[in-house]
Amino acid sequence: MARNTSDCIEEYIKELLGESGIAEIQHSNLADRFQVVPSQINYVIKTSFTASRGYIVASPRGVCGYIRFFKVSYSN
Repeated sequence: MARNTSDCIEEYIKELLGESGIAEIQHSNLADRFQVVPSQINYVIKTSFTASRGYIVASPRGVCGYIRFFKVSYSN
């Protein structure tokens, strides 16, 4: 079964998160890797890496277009 590009991008980011639960990726490099426009990356981030799914995403200004992903666990 063929997977769509968004699923592949999501899977790649999750692989980068690995066991550490932290990843830093340059936005343009990610778009180039999957040969998509930056808005496709934004779509994946906004739909797949939400707080309700246990992720924090930070894109600080002035850090050369890097995006930081954090996998978090919530406790009661």
